[in-house]
Amino acid sequence: MIPSRRRGRIGLAAIAVCLAVVLGVASATRAEAANQPPMVSVTSPADGASYPAGATIPFSATAWDVDGVIQGIEFYVDYVWYATEYSSSHTISLPNAAPGVYTLTAKAYDDAGSATLTSITVTVGSSSDSGNQPPSVSVTSPGTGASYPAGATIPFSATASDADGTVTRLDLYVDSVWYATSFSNTVSISLPNAASGVYTLTAKAWDNAGASTTSAGRTLTVGSPGGSSQPFSVSVTSPANGATYPAGATIPFSATASSAAGISRIELYVDSVWYATAYSSSHGISLPNAAAGVYTLTAKAWDNSGASSTSPGTTLIVGTSSSPPSSAPPSSNQPPIVSLTAPASGATFTAPASIAVSATASDVDGTIAQVEFYANGSLIRTDTSNPYSFSWANVIAGNYALTAVARDNAGATTVSSTRDITVKPANLPSIAVFTPSSNHATAVDRYVLEVFPFGSETTVANPVGTQDLGKPAIINGEITADVTPTILTLAPGNYVATVTAMGSGGSARSAPSPPFTR
Repeated sequence: MIPSRRRGRIGLAAIAVCLAVVLGVASATRAEAANQPPMVSVTSPADGASYPAGATIPFSATAWDVDGVIQGIEFYVDYVWYATEYSSSHTISLPNAAPGVYTLTAKAYDDAGSATLTSITVTVGSSSDSGNQPPSVSVTSPGTGASYPAGATIPFSATASDADGTVTRLDLYVDSVWYATSFSNTVSISLPNAASGVYTLTAKAWDNAGASTTSAGRTLTVGSPGGSSQPFSVSVTSPANGATYPAGATIPFSATASSAAGISRIELYVDSVWYATAYSSSHGISLPNAAAGVYTLTAKAWDNSGASSTSPGTTLIVGTSSSPPSSAPPSSNQPPIVSLTAPASGATFTAPASIAVSATASDVDGTIAQVEFYANGSLIRTDTSNPYSFSWANVIAGNYALTAVARDNAGATTVSSTRDITVKPANLPSIAVFTPSSNHATAVDRYVLEVFPFGSETTVANPVGTQDLGKPAIINGEITADVTPTILTLAPGNYVATVTAMGSGGSARSAPSPPFTR
């Protein structure tokens, strides 16, 4: 039970704020030119840096934009949002780091809405001074070396335990790509419509002291058992290794594969993130409007026996040259058009959720061969006939980025815009209700929610969750805001929340809310 005015709410005290200046609205407009995305760099720590267990790690980033201004930088730890700063550079601290290998990501936004991200990894070693024992975790299903026919629905489950505490989170991965999260010590999901190939399934668990453990990989074969005994090769054919392009260029990215058993599909990856799939032995796409940075391009292919192979990484360097962008050779075939129509972007569901997913697709000079649906980069459905829709059943709690990929009869593909949705655990606090500042209309730019462990001093403690609420409308003297994205990131426990009114003339914070339970 949440001790507040209404069930499901975090009741917040009224904000008393008096900003020193009246804020205005800038009247300048930008030219109607193609927007260049921002650039962002993690300035600390260094990529590959090592720290002792329990260390406080400085996490800094700087962003810049050649044709606009930086609106903010988001900081992520293992792809989970950690903090947001509304400036072009900022430093945060990651206190009391538990042993493990972490991916730190900074994502910058410009004033035209474009975003760019960059990531580095750090290693936190074990400490003999720590009395905490890390959790144990294992994949319990499917069985080791299990084989399934192509198209099968595969059960994927894991369990974790902690000898001196509790398990607070359990993540599932397919080929090192995050697939699902459970905030308990067990999880069981399904991998629907599995494509032929050999996959490695792993699970990662966290305990209440922040320590984490990753399970041993469990190999799963989909398709013909035994794999291919024939020679198998896959390689990136363009760009050349070490190739350099100016910022903003359109970069051709192609790969080819061969196997005596025949190639069933080939996938292209940028920095280990899936980008495109072709059901043939070769594939070529374009990477448009490339941001400055160093990228690793790889290709992974499957043959008709279910065996797979991944190419060596090809390094691509994109500089800051003002040279005109390069262009890909023209093609007589027009790519298809695709758009997700459901669910709505930002929609929230309650686990175990059943979610209606649909898309529209068309092709001006041919026909649609199929539409593929992805959640966080993992294929969840392939539909070969219109209407392109299905019910995604038993979805567990987590944040999901949904996309649709349309393929036409000539093999061209188009990726839809992403729709982000949230599946929350049952009975989870989901909204904050607070009284706005007395000068809401004239001096407030936005409100920011901050969450603190219950019992901490909110005037000096670092928040464990932060969310920019924007400047919502006042209804019946109150502001109501959806805070599900922040609540989902919290470990189980008791918390309080504050809301801060912010403007260029200053800021003021509310008193803490009554405690609530995650």
